[in-house]
Amino acid sequence: MPEHLRILVSDVRYSTRVWLKSPGFVLTALFAIVLGVSATTTVFSLINAVLIRPLPYKNAQRLVYMWTPSPNTAGLPRERQPFYGDIATWRDLSHSFENITALRRYIALLSGVRPEHVGAANVLGNFFQTLGAAPELGRAIDANDDHPGKQFVVVISDGVWHSRFGGDPAVLGKSVQIDRQSYQVIGVMGREFSYPHGTDFPGQYQFASLPRTDIWLPAALTLKQQAQPDYDDFDAAIGRLRPGVSQPQAQSEISSIERRLEPLHPEGWRDLQALLVPFVETTIGPVRPLLRLLMGAVSLVLLMACANFAGLLTARAADSVHEIGVRMALGAQRSRLIRTMLTESLMLTMTGGALATLASFAALRIVAKWNPDDIPRFEAATIDMRVLLFALFVSIVTGLAAGIFPALLVSFEDAGAQLREGGRAIAGTSCRSRNVLIIGQVAISVVLLAGAGVLVRSYLAVLKQDDGFSQTTLTMSVNLDDQTKNANQIRRELMDRICDLPGVQVAGSIDDLPLSTYEDKGFLEVDGYVAKRKETVSVRETGGDYFQAMQIPLIAGRYLRDSDVRSATPAAYPYMAVVSEGFARRYFAGRNAVGHRLRINGSPWSTIAGVVGDVRHSSLEEAPEPIVYYQNGLVDSVAVRTIAPPATVIRSIRKVVDALAPGGAVTDVQTMNKYVDEAAARRRFQSMALTSFAGVAMLLTLVGLYGLLSYAVRQRTPEIGVRMAVGATQTAVIGMIVSYGLRLTGAGLAIGVCLAFALTRAMAGFLYAVDAADPATFLFVPALVIVVAVVVCIGPAWRAARIEPLRALRHGAN
Repeated sequence: MPEHLRILVSDVRYSTRVWLKSPGFVLTALFAIVLGVSATTTVFSLINAVLIRPLPYKNAQRLVYMWTPSPNTAGLPRERQPFYGDIATWRDLSHSFENITALRRYIALLSGVRPEHVGAANVLGNFFQTLGAAPELGRAIDANDDHPGKQFVVVISDGVWHSRFGGDPAVLGKSVQIDRQSYQVIGVMGREFSYPHGTDFPGQYQFASLPRTDIWLPAALTLKQQAQPDYDDFDAAIGRLRPGVSQPQAQSEISSIERRLEPLHPEGWRDLQALLVPFVETTIGPVRPLLRLLMGAVSLVLLMACANFAGLLTARAADSVHEIGVRMALGAQRSRLIRTMLTESLMLTMTGGALATLASFAALRIVAKWNPDDIPRFEAATIDMRVLLFALFVSIVTGLAAGIFPALLVSFEDAGAQLREGGRAIAGTSCRSRNVLIIGQVAISVVLLAGAGVLVRSYLAVLKQDDGFSQTTLTMSVNLDDQTKNANQIRRELMDRICDLPGVQVAGSIDDLPLSTYEDKGFLEVDGYVAKRKETVSVRETGGDYFQAMQIPLIAGRYLRDSDVRSATPAAYPYMAVVSEGFARRYFAGRNAVGHRLRINGSPWSTIAGVVGDVRHSSLEEAPEPIVYYQNGLVDSVAVRTIAPPATVIRSIRKVVDALAPGGAVTDVQTMNKYVDEAAARRRFQSMALTSFAGVAMLLTLVGLYGLLSYAVRQRTPEIGVRMAVGATQTAVIGMIVSYGLRLTGAGLAIGVCLAFALTRAMAGFLYAVDAADPATFLFVPALVIVVAVVVCIGPAWRAARIEPLRALRHGAN
């Protein structure tokens, strides 16, 4: 057996014997290691899935989004979708791109035994080719499918394949009903492909309730649609740069082409510019700061675990100094002693790392329940080979970092002096070292607690915002066949019957519920208001008693009525509109908006019938946008106020739908609270994650502080015996130990509060309606740490107070 291997086996045997003699030390050390390494590994698995693992597209860095912002239009995002004519011209004239494609995302009804809404996308024939994504089974949509009459084919996701077809390999050629139209399955995408995921689009294009896409169908534009100069039914265009072409080069070319297209654009859109935005940055960029924050926080937790473990090893080394001194006196080399102690340290961290990896599997299951649905590929986080290697690396580094100081501390002391002094010098050095470690752990705990505190306060501030509607309102989607004769009449009758159901107090409908999907905007003109540039406004179509069902307050005038439906003859029934309070403030400051006129996209003028409260439609964290409401009367998303059990009302509504429109479906049944919960999911996730790390850090600090005080009591047993022999009371002894622990805690608090101020300022971008130096947080955290520290100090202090003086003096003599 080689010499090095023989020594290693000997060290492993020695360490095993030591473990068996001190199980308490081993369990405490493993506890700290498992907490630190498992937390770090879990977060790294998220970072690996989101940031490190390649996107499921070929050479994704060469993909760009292609937008056409209008700089002269107020209220329009820079990510404005291009006209199809622009896309077609870019494809014909540009030399910088291999391919340019486009897609439109929408919500489709997937029929069957369990009708459900799924994310769907209409795509051009070169969509999958442009992305560089191939199906796992079958083929992708191609140019031959992208023609009217040939478009009834569909590519489905891995999820739909398993949920609807049980993962049947013979799925190709089978039919599936989508929006009551039969489509033939031609391909199945891989598990990782869900584009467009909700976060793949910026701002207004994100779908809150359906974060991923599960079916892809050909766009199949007609010749008439292709010839329309203002056809913009695509949500986005995507280009793939040719090899060797930089984004600035492509931007220059596409801008030049767009300037030539300016005269061909419809009136009002002749100021469009071309804008290229990196695909990867659009997808991953918004979540990178959050993942960096989490990695920074968990790194501090790992540092604390390492410090805790190092403190345990240092105390153990001080207790073993007599044995080590004997070994050195008998000729043991310092390098051999260091190697033995590092071997023990690495054995502990490797064992802890293995347990931590198992714990990470369980942690990922818990974290999966926190999925905010707006972090791309969050659900793909798993323990793969890269994560396992990371866990191994962290375990080795932790073992070396924690083990090197106590090994050097003991091995470089004079053996004879230590034998004569009984190890008191090393014990003193050990205690001082552990004091420093405890102060550092308290400081880190304060930093993490403060960071978690301001995030939690921000999350609560978001939830406390006045969203403008009742969160208890029951909502659902009612899907009817629009090809049915008299479909609109059936929809209106359906709304009437829902209102008459037992237990239904009031009901109404709207095209898009608040917080459910993107904003629908139109060009605005207000009679008597001179705009400095083109302005847009959010537009909603309502039906029935929508405002009453949602409990949106009436500020002035009246609510909309069924007689205000815009399809009525204008001469007999003037178009009526209701506007939000924010709209009235902006355009009629100091005046009553009721009775004034407005119009959208050049349609006939509408008279403002009433002003209602502001509603947060697109985000809980942004100020409510001005909204114009029209009465449509057609059922889409239904809102119901009921005094009967919701399940009873839903059954009744389904019966009404079956009676009036056989084959119709009632889906997405939930209260508005669910939409609020989804809108605040990102904040909830980051608050829960950082709070968990802060809790782990606090727990490690308490374990370290308790261990230090217990060790200090053991070391100071003779001193305590002398004090009690000369008259010290138990109260005085308890005060001495508690004050010792509180001095360390106070020093850590002072350092931690200063660092926390710096951290929370750096976290300003994560905060909402909370100051970085939030007084409540910076008062609560120190108070919590002090109270917990006092509780922890009581145990060792009480044991110290019960020491018998005579036995303590004999212990000192020995």
